Amino acid sequence: MARSRVGQTLERATTVRHVFGRWPPHWQFVTVTLLGCATFLLLGAVVTTARIVVAGDPVSIAAVALGWVVALWVVSSPTGEPSSFDEWTVSRDDASVVRLLVVFVVLLLVLPVGVNALTGDVRPSAETAPPTENITFYTVQGNEQGSKTAGVFAIDTESKALVWEHTSFHTKYFDVDPLDNETILFTVKRNADRFESGYSWQAVVLNWRTGEIVDTFLVPPDTHDVDYLGDGQYVVANKLQKRLQDPWRAVLRANDWSGQNRSVIGHQIYIYDANTDEIVWSYYFDDHFPPTDGDGIDNDYTHLNDVDSVRNGSAFLVSPREFDRVLLINRSTKEVEWAVGEEDNYDILHEQHNPVLLSEDPPTVLIADSENDRIVEYTKRGDDWLLSWEYHGDLAWPRDADRLPNGNTLIADSGGGRLVEVSPEGEVVWEHDVGFSVYDVERLEYGDESAGPPMHTLTDGVSVGDDGASNAGIGDQLYDQWTDYYQLARWVMPQWVTSRDFFLLHVAVVVVLGWLRFEWRVRRTRPLST
Repeated sequence: MARSRVGQTLERATTVRHVFGRWPPHWQFVTVTLLGCATFLLLGAVVTTARIVVAGDPVSIAAVALGWVVALWVVSSPTGEPSSFDEWTVSRDDASVVRLLVVFVVLLLVLPVGVNALTGDVRPSAETAPPTENITFYTVQGNEQGSKTAGVFAIDTESKALVWEHTSFHTKYFDVDPLDNETILFTVKRNADRFESGYSWQAVVLNWRTGEIVDTFLVPPDTHDVDYLGDGQYVVANKLQKRLQDPWRAVLRANDWSGQNRSVIGHQIYIYDANTDEIVWSYYFDDHFPPTDGDGIDNDYTHLNDVDSVRNGSAFLVSPREFDRVLLINRSTKEVEWAVGEEDNYDILHEQHNPVLLSEDPPTVLIADSENDRIVEYTKRGDDWLLSWEYHGDLAWPRDADRLPNGNTLIADSGGGRLVEVSPEGEVVWEHDVGFSVYDVERLEYGDESAGPPMHTLTDGVSVGDDGASNAGIGDQLYDQWTDYYQLARWVMPQWVTSRDFFLLHVAVVVVLGWLRFEWRVRRTRPLST
């Protein structure tokens, strides 16, 4: 008697359940693997269908509905008699065939990784001279391996051609500031020259057109930002952690710098005078905030990642990331004039980077809200800060945003490995792929930290670019968790491992571990020779 495909499948499943325990372990492994793959494919089809329905595109909905109808018709159509019980037995002698199949599958899974390993570090050569003056600078931090992808780069904005690069200190690069048409200031961790137990971290003023180093001076380990104040003075964001104090304390002693005898010498803003080689002003966060704030004084207390000069150096806009706050600090009184955000209130800010003060009347700040994967603009109205603009798009842990004079916002999408320019309405008008851990982006013609018009002067309300977070289903949440895991892993693995490669490597590991388990069982259950 004929059965439908569904009925026959159920009968075969019952047959397999009866004989499964009698199969050799290697065939059990193959069966479980295939069932797992079929389950994931089915779940993926269901999630994809749900997302298409929620998106509301009629053509896509019609196409997916037709696909499900065809699939259901195929599985429910009549077919022949199911195979007999005896035909579902398998032989232990087929183990060699299964082993070859497993090896073949594992090779297929790791093949893309191998191809990228051979081609992933290829970078286009820089031209000898920039074709135009429309230059975009950006820095790539690099990962904990000291990746050679790290550096400061200049591209022609229109053609996106690489016209200049500095990668000789290829361990780590952070903030870059165009000082004028010829010179830039950036912070870097050099890949040589140790002092005691620390590394040689420097601020470098470079004529990028000639390659001449105009000035350079030592900064504390892991300094992310140094800004030039004029007259040979620089303000430094010292995020030095307590566990790194001893080697840096020796450097302070050797240079007779102030603060060398403090219990905490990091987590500090200071002004360095290159003319006299002295620190002439300091602000220590532990003098003004409880040691329990942020990540705690014994850990990464502030993770101070940015300092900007405001009012000709009479105040500083600072970003202590672990505080989840952006602060405006008066230079003379050392008082906090105002703060955006609250510690651990992640709806406002969550471990932000590189804020820019767009206006003081009313105070308006553009911020890369990194852990929330968005760019936000807050405007102070009375005692409250109102969200005047935000952009999500496809951002992944952005770490810099500048408002251009035309009202567009230029973004360094660190986790996404790209530069993005978006309009006030959230439309992407320019983008360029640059590689994981891009840190800062600047347009040469606008100088350091372009502070264009606040959004409330351009639009009447909050503009949100493709905010899918509020409608995220279980599939989107799982994808976001996987993306976070992948981005975290990129800090320690080679930069050429793509998200696809990363997933395939995990599948390969599961297949190998599973097969080793069943091979062990085969050895244990092998019949004794007589």
